[in-house]
Amino acid sequence: MTIVTIANQKGGVAKTTSAVNLGHGAAKRGLSVLVVDLDTQGNVADALGMDEGSDLYDWLITGKDTEQVAQPTGRENLRIIRSNKTTAQLKVAASGMDFREMIVANALQAYEDDLIILDCPPSVDILHTAALVAADWLLIPTKLDQFAIKGVIEMLRSLDSVQRATRSNCKLAGIIPTFYDQVTSESHAQLKNLAEQYKSLVWPPVAADTNCRVANRVGKTLWEMPVNARAKVGYTACLDRLMKII
Repeated sequence: MTIVTIANQKGGVAKTTSAVNLGHGAAKRGLSVLVVDLDTQGNVADALGMDEGSDLYDWLITGKDTEQVAQPTGRENLRIIRSNKTTAQLKVAASGMDFREMIVANALQAYEDDLIILDCPPSVDILHTAALVAADWLLIPTKLDQFAIKGVIEMLRSLDSVQRATRSNCKLAGIIPTFYDQVTSESHAQLKNLAEQYKSLVWPPVAADTNCRVANRVGKTLWEMPVNARAKVGYTACLDRLMKII
């Protein structure tokens, strides 16, 4: 089992889009995949055409049976643990627990999926920290603009802090440049800066593509869209990279 946390302290950088498409892509390649939504907005369920749910709260706080918590998505090999506004209550409840940073890691011991993806909120909170403690690898999606790339630096500082303060073995797997626009100089410049600073840790860029918004709106992944979306090319290349660390 490999656990991958997808996080960035900046919002709007395609964290959930990356989690859902990489998760479904890995499932289509034959891996059993579980995507865990750690955000109160419940976007993972939305992106897959499902209703939000309190699965995360039931799993971590009320101790609901493991197999009842993971929801089938109607896609072979792919299940999710949904979240909704009860996740805010979860954070309050977890804040009073002993060893609260281990809450996700301990709960995941009941699962035997090949790949578990943790989709994090942009805020730094107990679930954000717990996801880093639980994970083997960290993936950081980032838009190719100055402010979003600052989020990469902040995220790496958070990872370093968690590694120092806990027994986390989480390592940086890569940085996914998202919303890449090949016709703008800003995208080229920021991609070059990332490559110079992080070298092979920069994964193939994912093109800015309206098909991502359409897919999210209709509850499908890019692999289910009828068009050969530009973003699908980038996520295919990123999926190839992901398969090498599983």
